[in-house]
Amino acid sequence: MPKNFKSNLQNRAVARALALWRQESGLSLSEVGKRVHWSSAKTSIMQNGLTLITDTDVIALALAYGIDDERRAPVFHGAQRARDPRTFDLLTGGSVPCVEWTYPEVEREANYLQLVALDVLPPLVRTPEYSAGLGGAQVESVAERGHRQYPDSHREQVLRKLADGVSLRMDLVVGESVLRKPVGSALVMADQLFGLASLAELAAVQVFLVPDDVTTFAGAVSFSVLSFRETQFDTVVYLDHLHGCTWLESEFERRPYVDTHERLMDVALPADVTTERIVEAAQNFKNIAS
Repeated sequence: MPKNFKSNLQNRAVARALALWRQESGLSLSEVGKRVHWSSAKTSIMQNGLTLITDTDVIALALAYGIDDERRAPVFHGAQRARDPRTFDLLTGGSVPCVEWTYPEVEREANYLQLVALDVLPPLVRTPEYSAGLGGAQVESVAERGHRQYPDSHREQVLRKLADGVSLRMDLVVGESVLRKPVGSALVMADQLFGLASLAELAAVQVFLVPDDVTTFAGAVSFSVLSFRETQFDTVVYLDHLHGCTWLESEFERRPYVDTHERLMDVALPADVTTERIVEAAQNFKNIAS
């Protein structure tokens, strides 16, 4: 294994599949080791995506766990793709199904979230009523369409991690227009913004407001920058767009978004002033609802 090995998102998707197979089998790490003739440590390291998983590894574990060909194939091909995703896609034309990953799965592994929400609030901080209002109003927003698989159970888990302030921290940059844009009723907006202000009081959370003219300059692009504790995991950028989502892994691809986040932070209002503005906007909506 190269000294500076980095586990890309495809390799980590394979790792999650292997971890699920073992969980379903009920086998201990030592029992797996006896079946495949390697150490428990190797299985553990693979399950956590900390080493490059080969297609041969996948076959050996699929046999040990009794996985059928239909379930094995996308994981097998995922291991092949993980070695060089770009070349694999060029050779296959993107026609070979590989095991995939979701935003919540990657977010669950992160220890630092840098979210930019210039049009609507991101799913993590939304109330159910705000989410329903977005769908009902069919808001013309790319960010509203993203994070399609974001279950409530995952949101609650991430919010608990932010509350404990140990394993996860978050910086959220919000466009000023988000505080004015009505989603659902005035009461829905009041509850949403009061909730956001409460979240901003957590030690592991900082919320920053950027003026409308700045968000216009930035192109009103919403995105997420996710960083990880593991040295084998590089920072990644997640983008929503009208027809799905895009993950950016290389330094060249993600640098413009990391730089944009830094520029927005430079011109954002201080966190304490931001919280005051959020509370003020929430109170205004509450007064309208009264």
